Amino acid sequence: DTPSRSSLPPIPSRFASSRPSHISKQNIRLSRPKASIPPPPPAVVVEQVQARRNDYNQHYVDTGERPQNFIQDCDIRSRFEEYPKLRRLIELKDQLVQRDAHDPMYLQCDLKHFDLTNLGTQFDVILIDPPWQEYSTRSISSSGTHAGFWEAEEIAQLKIAEISANPSFLFMWVGNGRALDEGRQLMRKWGYRRAEDVTWVKTNKVKSSKRLPTHNEDDLLLNSTKEHCLMGIKGTVRRNQDGHIIHANIDTDIIIAEEMCDGSTAKPDELYQIIEHFCLGRRKLELFGEDHNIRRGWLTLGKSLSSSNFNQSKYLSNFDKGVLLSTIPEIEELRPKSPPPRKAPQTQNPPVMSTQLLPIAPPPNRRF
Repeated sequence: DTPSRSSLPPIPSRFASSRPSHISKQNIRLSRPKASIPPPPPAVVVEQVQARRNDYNQHYVDTGERPQNFIQDCDIRSRFEEYPKLRRLIELKDQLVQRDAHDPMYLQCDLKHFDLTNLGTQFDVILIDPPWQEYSTRSISSSGTHAGFWEAEEIAQLKIAEISANPSFLFMWVGNGRALDEGRQLMRKWGYRRAEDVTWVKTNKVKSSKRLPTHNEDDLLLNSTKEHCLMGIKGTVRRNQDGHIIHANIDTDIIIAEEMCDGSTAKPDELYQIIEHFCLGRRKLELFGEDHNIRRGWLTLGKSLSSSNFNQSKYLSNFDKGVLLSTIPEIEELRPKSPPPRKAPQTQNPPVMSTQLLPIAPPPNRRF
C-alpha cells in the first residue's frame, strides 16, 4: 500500500520542493506496467521492409519489369483528369487541329536521291527519324527504312536548310547513343539552334522478360530504356510576343509510352500531338516515314511507304487561305501565357474565329 503523506519521512530542506519527486505524476505514470505487444508475423515484417524500400531497380533485375511501368496517370487519355481546364484546352486544340488539317499526303521515294526542293514549298515543321546505326543493331529482324543505316555525313546531305521556313521548327529522333552529338551538329549545319529535348521513357508492360535486354551499341554502359528527340528553332521566336506562331507550355517534354517489340523503330504518336499543340504552322513534313506515320495534316516521305498520293498543286492549294492555324477565344483564355516585356509592342495573336465555326460541347458544369 502507498503510505499516506503524513507518514512519509521529512525531506531535508536542501532537497525540499513543491512536489516530492518520488510521488510525482510522471513517476506514477512510468511505474505502471506496459501491456506486452506481440511481435508481427515474419511475413508482415518482410512486407513492411519491402514497402519501405520500394526497390524498383531490384524488381527490374528480378522480373525484367522496368521501374517506369509503375508511374501512374501517364496515359494521355487520363493524364488530365484532375486538371479540368487543361483537359478542356487539349480537347479544343485537338478539335481545331483536326478541323483545319488537310488530307494526308505521302510520297514513296529514296531520300538519298530525291531533291526535297522539288516539293515546291518551305515547311513550318520538319520531323526526321533518321535510320541511325543504333537502330540497325537492336534486332536482327529490323526491316523497312531502318534495315540499312545512314551515316551522319549522308543525313547532312538532305536539303533541310533550303526547305525550312523562317521561323520554323525541327524535331529529330536521335536514339540514345552517339547520335545525340551528331544530331546537334546536324541542327547547327541546317541553321537551327537546339532549344528542347523531348525524352521518350519506354515501358515494357506488354512484353517484359526476366532476361535483361542486350545491346550491341558500344557507347552505352547501361541498359537503354529511353530515346531522345531534339527540337531546334530556326529564326527568332519569343513566347511572350509570338502567340500567332507558338502556344507554349501545353505539353511536357517527357513521353512515357510502350516500347515496340521485335526491334521496331516506331515512335509514340504522342509526339505528333506535342508538335500540333505547340506549333501553329500548318506546313508539316516528315522524313523517313512509314505507312504507320501517315497522318492528317502531314506530308510524309520515305522509301518504306507502300504507295504515293502526293500532288504538288493540290498540296499547295491547302494553304491558299494561310499557313497558320487559327484559334478561338476560349483557347486564348485557357492557354498558358508569358507576361509581355515592359515597353514592348502588343503581342500579335493568331486570327480569332467565332466559336460557332467549331462545334464543341460546352465545358462540364463544375467549379474550377
